[in-house]
Amino acid sequence: MSASAPSITRATCFHHPQREAAAKCVSCGRSYCRECVTPVERRMMCAGCLKEKTAVKAEKKRDWFVVSIIGQALLGLMGVWFVAYFMGRVLLQMPDTFHEGTAWERMISK
Repeated sequence: MSASAPSITRATCFHHPQREAAAKCVSCGRSYCRECVTPVERRMMCAGCLKEKTAVKAEKKRDWFVVSIIGQALLGLMGVWFVAYFMGRVLLQMPDTFHEGTAWERMISK
């Protein structure tokens, strides 16, 4: 062991410099006193690293869901418009006698 490297017995707490260190955090490697570390899965971890490890990551919003709904609505409106347009074209191409009702009279009288 080199003389320049402090041993765990001479190390002080990162948060409380007046206290002797009891353990090193396995995540960040800093020395802490007994009050500043927590055993996690049989290893000692500081409060900051524990908070990072156990933080719940925010779920991304489902932006594609909104885009999908808008796209479906637009496709539906386009579909309704095309049906109405082509039905109008068919009705305009029918002879006038059909619209006046005289075509039906000819069918019935035969």
